[in-house]
Amino acid sequence: MDEMMREENPLIQNKNIGQELIRKQKETRHRNLSFIFGLIVVIFSLIGFLGCIFYGIGFIRDKADIKKNAEFAAYNEFLLAVAAVDPMPFDDITAADSGELVEIAVWSIIGAELEPDKYDYSSGELAIPVSDIEAAFIRYFGNQLPIKHQSVTGYGYEFTYNEEDGCYYIPLTAIEPLYTPVVTEVENKGDTQTLTMGLINASSWKQDSKTGEILKPDPDKFIKVTLRHSGGSKYIGAIRTTSSIETAFAD
Repeated sequence: MDEMMREENPLIQNKNIGQELIRKQKETRHRNLSFIFGLIVVIFSLIGFLGCIFYGIGFIRDKADIKKNAEFAAYNEFLLAVAAVDPMPFDDITAADSGELVEIAVWSIIGAELEPDKYDYSSGELAIPVSDIEAAFIRYFGNQLPIKHQSVTGYGYEFTYNEEDGCYYIPLTAIEPLYTPVVTEVENKGDTQTLTMGLINASSWKQDSKTGEILKPDPDKFIKVTLRHSGGSKYIGAIRTTSSIETAFAD
């Protein structure tokens, strides 16, 4: 009887309804807080994930730039001897001027950092053994054709070949490269690479009087150098002129 009265009592019913509402409100609030917290976690996780992606992309791009710059620097160093001579263009190495090929081989040696007293210069000229010239020739041109030893005349200098001594005699003064190289593009195709190279007149390099910074001038002209792969090495196979007016240089 008492239980029936309590169930029929509107005050008790209202109290139960109120408690049920409060419980549902708490559950709703808890679910909302859980959703918001979860959303925040997802957002920060997404930000972190995207940050990692962007960092990774930037890292790869920076590495690629470093690799590209290193590659271009290596080509510039290798082609310094070619720019120093500025040889006549040829479509095939067999059509090249044999004297200019010898001259490139000589320049590849004297343009490098020579060890002190590596060569004798007691005669007033640098005496480079024929064997070193031949090794340099093979490094640039491989075994595509044999070297033809001979004296060669450049712009204001002469490299004298002495068969009896087995040496090339190089003047120690009044000798400078005609051009310096700046590779602007590398195109790979099969087992060949074509390098677009600007030639900068050696006398065009200037130094800023205020900052001391070396100012890079624009190239006087451009050429394309074809490198052919053989036995794990690359050799010059052709040199052609080009009308390219590129100004985007590799640093």
